[in-house]
Amino acid sequence: MIDKEINPLQQLLDLLLDCYKFISSGDDKKAAKKINKAEELLIKIQHEKEYNQIIRVIEHVFYATKCFFLYDANVIVEIQEILPNIVDTEQFNDIELGALYGCQSVIWMCMGDFGVVQAIDTAKKALEKNQDCALWHFIFAKSLRRQRRLISLSIDVSDLEKKHFEIAYATSTDDVFGIYYLQMRLESFYKFCRDRNYVMRKNENEKDVTKIAKQILQKKPKNFKVLLKLARIFLRVSSDESLLAKECLDTVETLVPDNITCFHYKAILYEGIGEYKEALYYYKKAAEHNNFAAELYYVQYGWEVGELEPLPHLLRMLKKYDPIVAEKKISLFLAIATTHYSLRKDMLNAADYFLKALSVDPLNTKFKNFYKFLDFTTTNISYFLKNVFCPNLEKNQPKMKITNDIKNLLDGKHVDDLIKEMKTLSVNTTEKH
Repeated sequence: MIDKEINPLQQLLDLLLDCYKFISSGDDKKAAKKINKAEELLIKIQHEKEYNQIIRVIEHVFYATKCFFLYDANVIVEIQEILPNIVDTEQFNDIELGALYGCQSVIWMCMGDFGVVQAIDTAKKALEKNQDCALWHFIFAKSLRRQRRLISLSIDVSDLEKKHFEIAYATSTDDVFGIYYLQMRLESFYKFCRDRNYVMRKNENEKDVTKIAKQILQKKPKNFKVLLKLARIFLRVSSDESLLAKECLDTVETLVPDNITCFHYKAILYEGIGEYKEALYYYKKAAEHNNFAAELYYVQYGWEVGELEPLPHLLRMLKKYDPIVAEKKISLFLAIATTHYSLRKDMLNAADYFLKALSVDPLNTKFKNFYKFLDFTTTNISYFLKNVFCPNLEKNQPKMKITNDIKNLLDGKHVDDLIKEMKTLSVNTTEKH
């Protein structure tokens, strides 16, 4: 579903990406429908002044996609009419080249977790060509946020992410940009700290964020993504804003029934107000629609009320979410490992899955942060493995090779090749001054 309050350029790119998807799957009718909708939107964009400087780029992207569609449909005559009118990218100025990179970044963002590195890279290139486009600042900051949260929810917001969300918010009236800016401000104070100055700054920040969020809600936005983000903000602040969160989520349900994120947030809402039966219902609904984070919560709640057996469910999730990005794979392996250890008292299978988790990326911060799942809790996985698990495993199974494998990965041995491989996939996100 295209949200009508999203930036028109993003709408157009969403439609073109859908067209590619339907061509690849052999569904020519749906592909034709998407390209026709995109052409209607292009005509509207051509009449909007804000796109005057980059309209040649937008037309280039659209007509290149249309030619791809026509070639697949074997309509060669129309391709021959279009091709001479497509502007060569070598004729583009810096603003236009920035827009071309920006369009690429938007498409990579549509790929979710798998496209985050490329989205950062191309958004950075867009900004190197044109610093004056709020959308490119937003896409860059949003991609950095996604990368941060993929690694760990407890990682600090970087100065780079903060800066570009602030620029996008300051230079645009787009509520989507505003919502992400508010979200970033809340995430900048996620840590628990007793320092009086920190607590005062956190409370003032929350008050200001809540005030701005309420102002946005008063405008009665119909963008379901804005409403979802507003709901999440109202659920996160320390003041009781559950009624406002429910108002947002109820509106989302009327706009987009069966929205997965809405199910997840309703579960959080009902959990927060102590209605655990309703919370479990919505966690299950979100899990049925392949929301990974919600499904882990469903396993937790389902186990607590005796609705499900965690281990078989977690093992099914391995197949359900395959392929899966590294960070989520680590989360799932750790959940399986700790379930074997804590519920099943099965040290050997636990060791196997701890090793699998470490083998994905032994340097990942998930091993350094507080961890809790089912009835298992530890200050961090690395500490637990070094000081509790491995010593006990050595005591009970002194000749097990897997113990040394785990210890070697924890100590950073035999990971040089892995580190080199990770560096080739990473993107240098430091800015040029």
